[in-house]
Amino acid sequence: MDGRHIDLAAIVALVLGGLAAYLAYRDPQLGGAIGIGAVVVTLLWLLLGR
Repeated sequence: MDGRHIDLAAIVALVLGGLAAYLAYRDPQLGGAIGIGAVVVTLLWLLLGR
């Protein structure tokens, strides 16, 4: 190993992103709702200072 690693938050984000992409593929209406929810949560997280 060369000292590079991935932290737990990145692993969780990748898994949730993959799950969201799968759900969006299976049901486009649900995918749209997930996308809007992700945007809202991201904006709140950024605006409220994490």
